[in-house]
Amino acid sequence: MASKAKKRSPENHGDSGFAEIIERFKSHPFLFGGTVAVLVLVIIAFVFLPAFSGPNREEAGGNLVFGYYDKKPIAYIGGNYFDMTLRAAAGAENFELNSDYSQDAQKASQVWYSAFIRTLVRMAILDEMKNASYTAPADKIDEQVASNFLEDGIFSLTKYRQADKAQLLSMWRSTEEDFITRQYINDLVNLQITEAEKAFAGGLASPERSFDMAVFPRSVYPGSEIEAFARTNPEPFKMVHLSKITIKSSEKDAQACLKSIKEGRSFEDAARNQSQDAYGSQGGDMGIKMAYEVYTDFSQEADRGRVLGLGAGALSEVLSVPLGWAIYRAEENPYPADLSVEAGLVKARYYMNRFEGGRIEDWLIAQAQALMAEAAAGGTNLYALISERAEAGGVEAGFPLRQFGPVNLNYGSVQLFMNTVDTNIPELASAPANENFWKNAFTTPLNSPSTPFTMGESIVVLIPTSETFLDDTDKKYISDWYEQGWMYDTLDSDLNSAFTGSKKFENLFYPVFLSRFNILNPLLNPENLDTGNQ
Repeated sequence: MASKAKKRSPENHGDSGFAEIIERFKSHPFLFGGTVAVLVLVIIAFVFLPAFSGPNREEAGGNLVFGYYDKKPIAYIGGNYFDMTLRAAAGAENFELNSDYSQDAQKASQVWYSAFIRTLVRMAILDEMKNASYTAPADKIDEQVASNFLEDGIFSLTKYRQADKAQLLSMWRSTEEDFITRQYINDLVNLQITEAEKAFAGGLASPERSFDMAVFPRSVYPGSEIEAFARTNPEPFKMVHLSKITIKSSEKDAQACLKSIKEGRSFEDAARNQSQDAYGSQGGDMGIKMAYEVYTDFSQEADRGRVLGLGAGALSEVLSVPLGWAIYRAEENPYPADLSVEAGLVKARYYMNRFEGGRIEDWLIAQAQALMAEAAAGGTNLYALISERAEAGGVEAGFPLRQFGPVNLNYGSVQLFMNTVDTNIPELASAPANENFWKNAFTTPLNSPSTPFTMGESIVVLIPTSETFLDDTDKKYISDWYEQGWMYDTLDSDLNSAFTGSKKFENLFYPVFLSRFNILNPLLNPENLDTGNQ
């Protein structure tokens, strides 16, 4: 739960608002989780980068053009926005810009690419604002430029007049562009968020619940149940030994191949010379399989039945199959599978999981309900009963017990709150997007078992063990973060996607980067790099 320390409310969406977020993060880093790492770069890129103060173009010794936006170059020049953003990104990643890039070419490219994309977004924003005929208010720009020439808190005309004229012009232009970029970002955020939405976001974090969880995995489904099913449904489990010739060219060619076999040509010779599948080199031999393993070979169920019923040495007719046409020969008569041996049972269990999952889940639910009823009758709870039985060596030892929480009601694990579902717990891997999970987690009374429900390959029962509520201060704290942190992060990702997908954008990053730094690593290419929205 968030700290009860007194918190200040940001006054606006500009620099002071972001400063407030940074202060909050310093005092409450646990609340914001992993979103801050990404947001820091957003803040640096759009708000806190200082006005132009580096070397001029001549001192930089030229420039590097990594691409174009609306035919304008996206260039790295010493001291320009690209350069400052690059330094900020390198600092955030603890990457030394003067290092030997061949030693860590992937990280080097990611740092540079991040700065490249930030520069692209800034250029695109300025282009859009220009097309909208927006002009930054002169008094605001004057005020911000003047703040660079203070002496004892008072503007110094002498310091201003002593400034290098080229740098002064660059400072003025950079300050104006910074203001326009911030205005664009802040206006987009303000258009998207209402006070009611902020309040709603804050309220989503409450209540928080912690849970015990009993897991009933499919793996505990007894072999005796599989054998019983196989006795009454023997067809999928019988063992068959077939050989096969596949002809992809035409049915006419397949018929000619079958005719040659009937006239005395060996099946094996025809397979090696004409078959166009993986079994051709083996003379067509498919090996011994459980019947269901070849079900997908057949386009028609009737054809499947005819082939799987062939006696030893018998040939099929030419059959239409997914890859073309096929001829089958039975090497042995079909015979029942031996499910008393491990190999047979493993294959049969795979069939049950794939085709009879509902039957397995019904059995697991029945086990869970029986234990829940027994626990209730004995005045204990399901978690404690399974734990006791497992320690005594009962079959319940196969029912894992987990504990997790606290979590908020947070479908999809949106990274607005820290307390998301722990997907490192195997049975919870699919929980964030599982509607039944959230319904049972937050409608089941405390200290009572939920209705058994499916999670991945298991049936689970949740037992809510505690519930806490955030106070109004904490809710406002989160709603402010939603407005001034999380939404900026989300907007940043959306802008990256929008502008990198624009027809105005020409991306030359990789050939320029690889050439400039003499990187010959064949693994370093767009397909092998994580160069998403950073």
